[in-house]
Amino acid sequence: MNRELVVVATSTKRALLIIALALMSGGSGAQTLDPRYDEALARERIKESALPADTCLQRSSEMFYYPSAALKGDRSGLVRLALTFRRPDAPPEVELLTLVGGTTFLRAAKERVAQHRMPCLSADSAPVRIVEDIQFTATPQPESHHAAPGPEDPSSPRRQELARCLRTPAQGPIVGDAGDKDANAILQITFAMPDEPPAIKVIYSSGPPALLEAFKTGVSNWRMPCITPQDEPMVYRQQFRYQPDGQRTAISNPLPLPAFLSSVKGIRTMVVKFNFDEMGCPFDVSWQFNMPVMPNYAAQVGPASSYDTRREPFLKWLTTLELDLTPERFERLLGQHTRIQVGCGSLDLSDD
Repeated sequence: MNRELVVVATSTKRALLIIALALMSGGSGAQTLDPRYDEALARERIKESALPADTCLQRSSEMFYYPSAALKGDRSGLVRLALTFRRPDAPPEVELLTLVGGTTFLRAAKERVAQHRMPCLSADSAPVRIVEDIQFTATPQPESHHAAPGPEDPSSPRRQELARCLRTPAQGPIVGDAGDKDANAILQITFAMPDEPPAIKVIYSSGPPALLEAFKTGVSNWRMPCITPQDEPMVYRQQFRYQPDGQRTAISNPLPLPAFLSSVKGIRTMVVKFNFDEMGCPFDVSWQFNMPVMPNYAAQVGPASSYDTRREPFLKWLTTLELDLTPERFERLLGQHTRIQVGCGSLDLSDD
């Protein structure tokens, strides 16, 4: 029996594809609250935005619930739709532009925008077209910064415009029976031309060759039609996770620094010293587990105005650490986030 979760599974095994799309970043942690019982958290998990913003777009006042199966699996997604309104009292015509995360999110987004209205339209008004982004984030991450704010902001208006120009088909990768072990693939995807498939570089792959080829084939259908030769290439890293049993394992979140260090591989042989009293303690770090596939992500939690350069050596050290895991747990935890709580005092790992 075929079964569709986030991808189309062509066997009785339960295939789960987790897609974390971010410009040179990505990943998520875990929370267990059901948004039906926490309205504020539900609104934090789902962000709706439209361009142009200066229209009379009217959204429903009803709660927009996160798809329950995706929430239980800690799956995030993005749906970008072009909406054309022709009458003030009618739903819009809907065109899919971008889908990341699977058809579960697409169904929820379509049900949502079917309630949108453009009440200021008159009988002789020209049709109004907007582009609606609906971002689903199972575990919202706090604002964080891995480097001092500077003029070279990767989120410049042009880069944001290009990111919104990403186009994907409704059909994601077709994945069959890829075995009974968890597997990951991380692809680096580079867009340089508007009418050509992206260049794909394999950063990591632990599954069978057929699984990797399925992921690469799916990504090869993506396009960025508004990029020009004058633009710098747009580079993404995309993680795909295959879980045949559908069970997920999470890094504890948050984690006090001592508890985090107890799980670090080779911690007893390291020689480092950090004085947190001189770093404006206490503070929190947003940390994503990637080693040894690629450096971990470590960033100070807080607004850009609170960034403290004295913490940078400690953050750099955190990017190099590996967790002491079995191969099976490594595959389950790769790419996950946690929040490390750093108190005052010092960390002194030495030969003494």
